[in-house]
Amino acid sequence: MKYAWWVLLAACGFCGGAGHAVEQQVADVGPADDARGRWSFDIGPQPLSSAVRAFSDVTGQALLVDERLLVGRVSPGVRGEFTPEDALRRLLAGTGLRERYTSDKAFTLMPAVDTDIGIANMAPSAAPAETADTVVASYGAALQTAVEAALCRTSLTRPGEYRLALQVWVDGSGQLYRLRLLGSTGREERDKAVESILGGLHVDPPPPGLAQPLTLLLLPAGASRPAHC
Repeated sequence: MKYAWWVLLAACGFCGGAGHAVEQQVADVGPADDARGRWSFDIGPQPLSSAVRAFSDVTGQALLVDERLLVGRVSPGVRGEFTPEDALRRLLAGTGLRERYTSDKAFTLMPAVDTDIGIANMAPSAAPAETADTVVASYGAALQTAVEAALCRTSLTRPGEYRLALQVWVDGSGQLYRLRLLGSTGREERDKAVESILGGLHVDPPPPGLAQPLTLLLLPAGASRPAHC
């Protein structure tokens, strides 16, 4: 089966607001080599939030972003055959945002950098903002891995055959102490199994100050990479 994760921060007080200074500070990580081929995209103009969901569904690349950053922004869409990287840039054209790959399978979005602004004019807070962004992205990836591994333990909850949005709260010890399904997987039995498996799950402790809940969207099989179960 194939699937993708879309990971959002419902509120992002931890992230800060100086992501605009990142490009001059740290080089981006690129997508994996197997994601550099040309893919077929048919994503029409629509709100950016739904456009990036469609992109993740096609490519299997996970998104970690403060969802408030997407509010009110409209994507022109992308149609045709492109590399995922090129398609994502086209999807973001005119939105005032740019992508930054945090790993070969995940990316985040941030305000686009004004290329006329030099390093000398960067705000002093640029480095701390980048550090925060990197920490949040790393934690999102770790949380994704832990939840994925837990769901892979049974054939009923194994990812790939259903769509599920859920919110989770993680305490300072790393225990997932609260869970809320934002819909159904399509089977009541599976919904209950997901709640049973993830309720009380122990994951890496969140970084200090991370706003919660964290919202995760598990997408069904598509043109993304194979499941790891």
